Amino acid sequence: MQNSGFDKFIVGERLKILREREDITQGQLAQLLKITQQTYSRYETAKATLPLLHLYTLSQYYKVSSDYILGTISHPNIPPQLSERFIQHITVGDFVCLISAFSKKSKRHLIDYVNYLSYQEQIEKKELSKD
Repeated sequence: MQNSGFDKFIVGERLKILREREDITQGQLAQLLKITQQTYSRYETAKATLPLLHLYTLSQYYKVSSDYILGTISHPNIPPQLSERFIQHITVGDFVCLISAFSKKSKRHLIDYVNYLSYQEQIEKKELSKD
């Protein structure tokens, strides 16, 4: 079975970048994960696949998204605002993902509509402030 899109080399590169950014050794991380330094080194050199528990532990330790370590996003941190509820059960991040799949034409219509709603709200606020 083929792992579509998964790249151990990106994972290893990201782990090394994060470790060097924090100025810590492979041995120190190995202690954190309760493994040997040699095993940890195999993650950074892409000779072994990072287990899910270690992915979770490292993302918490570095305070980065696990998606960053996995190479599916290019920025290490997801702004907390994207996790906030936008409306009902939809987060801001969910909304952004939803509209990112729109065609350019639909995105343009959405922006036009948002601008229209913003204009309408400004008018309503002005009318309310007159009262």
